[in-house]
Amino acid sequence: MYVYGWMIFISPLIGFLLTLIIGKYYRKWSGAVASFFIFLAFVFSVITYFTVIKHPIYNHYTWFYNIDFGIYIDNLAIVMAIMVSFVSLMIHLFAIYYMKDDPNKHVYFAETALFTAGMLGLVISSNLVLLFLFWELVGLCSYLLIGFWFFKPNATAAAKKAFIVTRVGDLSFIIGMSILYYSLINVTKDPLSIPYLISNASSIAVAIGKVRLGIIAIFILGAAIGKSAQFPLHVWIPDAMEGPTTVSALIHAATMVTAGVYLVARLFQVFLYAAPFAMYAVAIVGSFTALYAGIVGLVVNDVKRILAYSTISQLGYMLAAIGLAPIIGGVAVSLGMFHLVSHAIFKALLFMSAGAFLVAMMDLRDAKQMGGLWKRMPITTTLFFIGSLALVAFPGTAGYFSKDPIIFASYNYFTSSPSFSGFLPFLFLITGSLLTTLYTFRMFFLVATGKPRSTLAERAKDPPVIALLPLIVLSIFALILGVWQAPFYSFVKPTLDIAHYTVSVPTAPVYITTLPIILLAIGFFVDLYIYGFEKWKTWDISRTWYYKLVKNKFYMDVLYTRIISERVILPLSAAFSGFENAYNNSVNRFGSDTVSTGSYFRRLQSGVFENYVAVLIIAAIVIFIVIEIVELV
Repeated sequence: MYVYGWMIFISPLIGFLLTLIIGKYYRKWSGAVASFFIFLAFVFSVITYFTVIKHPIYNHYTWFYNIDFGIYIDNLAIVMAIMVSFVSLMIHLFAIYYMKDDPNKHVYFAETALFTAGMLGLVISSNLVLLFLFWELVGLCSYLLIGFWFFKPNATAAAKKAFIVTRVGDLSFIIGMSILYYSLINVTKDPLSIPYLISNASSIAVAIGKVRLGIIAIFILGAAIGKSAQFPLHVWIPDAMEGPTTVSALIHAATMVTAGVYLVARLFQVFLYAAPFAMYAVAIVGSFTALYAGIVGLVVNDVKRILAYSTISQLGYMLAAIGLAPIIGGVAVSLGMFHLVSHAIFKALLFMSAGAFLVAMMDLRDAKQMGGLWKRMPITTTLFFIGSLALVAFPGTAGYFSKDPIIFASYNYFTSSPSFSGFLPFLFLITGSLLTTLYTFRMFFLVATGKPRSTLAERAKDPPVIALLPLIVLSIFALILGVWQAPFYSFVKPTLDIAHYTVSVPTAPVYITTLPIILLAIGFFVDLYIYGFEKWKTWDISRTWYYKLVKNKFYMDVLYTRIISERVILPLSAAFSGFENAYNNSVNRFGSDTVSTGSYFRRLQSGVFENYVAVLIIAAIVIFIVIEIVELV
């Protein structure tokens, strides 16, 4: 047994228990205890890395019947483990400052440690059943953390919304696993083993048929759509901002939302060898989500919600990259995962910078009431600016090396499949690039430039530098991570036939490679004119139909709440409930009627001999009469 691999998720699990116990008596130490065990998980991940570069780690044991449990750590899993533990550690260190005055911070840090343990367990699980259990643990922790400030009605409502919406994806996961298990139960002794599935995907496709495998892949994609907040199950993410900002950073950067993308990357071979519609669904869902979330992000004023829609959009890029695999090959996984790692770093930086703003301004979140923070909070705002540059893929930053190659790959996808359907991913992703610049610099100019537009903004000041050290570390990586692009592509590659894999960075004609930079410049100067020079104050488009359409998020919440929930699910639930009550009442009536009948006949058992003789005589007469009637007929 490879102990270091098991300790990757056991360490924060121990941290959860000790943080809860120690923190109950010494609350000021709860953050340090949780951070220490997260640090141990990072150390164990790094140690495991040096073993994985030689050979994958696969420890598994019989659980029940033909389901094993264990750990499977290959190049893909170890990259995720290192990213999750490192970014989670940075968030925990900053949370010591952010949550310093919260009376229940020991519960908070215990839950975040459990959250991290769940995500790390998910990453290194060797079997889909075990992965699903950790998947559910992550969902439970998100519910607890989003609703951590349960005294706020919005927080409790957001927690329930996140829990319910993601359950839709989880149901899809269960259905997909069930079909896969039933299809392979007579083929292998461990039908849900991850190493078996990714190593034998081509033979599985032959054994059960590509169409069935494609249907299984679609259900697995449904799980990813729910967990990674892709359209149309994205609606829980913006409301999840009601939790502490460090929770938002943890969910959006290192843990929950990346789980769906990781699941598709983990089972990449299943998607690749399935019927073509499976991979195209991945590409179109991801690219459309990138476009959709970018549009909505343009009209949001809550800083945390802007970042939330940014997360939805960037997750779309990751998923779309993997979906391009039928044309660009296995490098699609490298593209998607490199953007996942890059995004985790600069999005954690952005969220924690926003958290520092909120601490300084008593939880003010409306960007239009901020302004002038670059002078009031120069260090935090500079870190926020670095994160913004990485988000818009400014040349030289991590985002430039991780996001733009996905756009180039989508262009190659189109040229290799010149059709309208092949053009859509490129169209959505390149348009999303412009939208990313527009909503990002809109947010930055409203927050950082001009004069303070509220008393809270006038009095804002930077946190202590020691509290900002995790952010500084993340900002450095947000600037230099691109130097690892080529080695990352070589390291993170799926197990495929050599013909299906290349490690080269996607290339495109010069007019395509410069297009994202041109759109970045256009978006920057448009935002500079409108928000940098505060022209927005004189404009009012709030009464236009298109503004109302976008402001209401294309009425997706109305669709789910007013139509699906209130007019479909509630009437169906009422009908089923009424049927169940009627059935239960009929069963109860039958029982009571039986008891009443028995009670009536019990009275006939009087014990008086004369009564029994009378009954016998009457019965004999009746029988005689019936016989006579029958003979006459």
